[in-house]
Amino acid sequence: MALKLQLTTAGLEECLQAKSQGLQAEITHMAFGDIAFRPSAETKSLPGMKEKVEILDYQDGGKSLRMAGVFDGQLEYAIRSVGIYLSSGTLLGVYSENNALIGYRTPDVRVVQWFTLNIEALPTSSVTVVTGVENLNLILDAELAEGCAAFIAQGETLVKQARWNMQLSERIRKLEN
Repeated sequence: MALKLQLTTAGLEECLQAKSQGLQAEITHMAFGDIAFRPSAETKSLPGMKEKVEILDYQDGGKSLRMAGVFDGQLEYAIRSVGIYLSSGTLLGVYSENNALIGYRTPDVRVVQWFTLNIEALPTSSVTVVTGVENLNLILDAELAEGCAAFIAQGETLVKQARWNMQLSERIRKLEN
């Protein structure tokens, strides 16, 4: 999901403060809410927040950060807002639109939600992403994809060899009779 996030004043100030100290503000959580609203820079919390989960995986794309969180459990609600939180609990940014539905959360369905955050509007090198304990490791790189393709090709070759061997065995059996 690539949504235009409204950065909050408090979140931006925390990023600036961390940068001035030679540190980076840490993005650690994402949240879903069931209330649609028009966010502003002064938004302090996510209205109607239903779930807040740790970021479990991320990919640094230079000008954007791609993050994932897992939403699971017995809750059911319409997803109308998304919030991104810093380790301090400060809301860094929020996405929502009046009368807009982002998605729907059903019970007993484990949802792995990806979110892309454009960080061009933040001070350079002022944020980082800290993943939770249960890292998803879902991001595939070219090397892993090439290895998987080679493994599949090897399996195909083995199946062809097995078929050829079976055909050869059948011919030998017919010749022996």
